[in-house]
Amino acid sequence: MRKVFVVALSFAALFLALPAHALTLNGFRAQHHLKPLRVSGALAAYARAHAYDMARRGSLDHDGFYAHAMAGSGSIFAENVLWGCASETCAIAKWAASPGHRANMLRGDLDHYGIASVTSGARRYWVMELSGEGPRPPRLLRASLRHKKVRHKKK
Repeated sequence: MRKVFVVALSFAALFLALPAHALTLNGFRAQHHLKPLRVSGALAAYARAHAYDMARRGSLDHDGFYAHAMAGSGSIFAENVLWGCASETCAIAKWAASPGHRANMLRGDLDHYGIASVTSGARRYWVMELSGEGPRPPRLLRASLRHKKVRHKKK
């Protein structure tokens, strides 16, 4: 009986620890058997600057992402943007529920990330920057990507 109680107590402790762990980027990745990412001050600074720029303009978009990615030291980049969540936990959960954003967070070729938010009025803008090492795209592809813009329409 004592063994059953200890096993049940251990299971309960593990179960109670999972939700908090699962609501971080690295916790979410761990659930999918992926390596944790290291926080990058440079990516966090870029995320904050982009969140600030979106808040200033009242726009949710990826403006400047390709130029930033091509100028960066890594070779693999992804970006998630969002508005409306009050906490990082909420932002991670919303991105995890969106197929494209989820795919970005679950890429196996990433090493670093930075996340930031800026509030403007009643709206909070979130940006997650992700990067990894790998072969750089050919120069002509980098030049064409530098000018591509992707916009999200507000609902």
